Amino acid sequence: MFSTVSWYALVFAQAPAVPPKVRSIFVGEIKAASEADAIRHDLMEELRKHGKPGLAGKPDSADATLTGNGEFWVKGYYNLNPRERSLGEDAHRVYGGYLSVELRDRKGEVLWSYLVTPRRGYDSVSRDIAGQVVKKLREAIEP
Repeated sequence: MFSTVSWYALVFAQAPAVPPKVRSIFVGEIKAASEADAIRHDLMEELRKHGKPGLAGKPDSADATLTGNGEFWVKGYYNLNPRERSLGEDAHRVYGGYLSVELRDRKGEVLWSYLVTPRRGYDSVSRDIAGQVVKKLREAIEP
């Protein structure tokens, strides 16, 4: 009986969607030891680029506020040339870390949250993180 119910819950469970009343978002404080300002800037650029949801200039004019907390660090470097042992111009950084983001309404209730980690192959960790967050946010808002 329990296994049937668990299987049913796994197969037919859906991720909760953000209420459709969220038309504008203010990008609040991003608390990250490094790259915090760049991540906030890239989040705003991604939201501007896609247009929906809209980007609000002030928290009072927004339907919701996006905030984040995390940390990033350089785990190492990779180079496409296996014979090159130094950190030359061809060396690319490999990042580790995480960013936990929350979308809160005006009352402070959490509407949506997401945990994102950096992917390999991106020179800019902030653009990678911002792109992943906005993609998942748009999937949650748009049915």
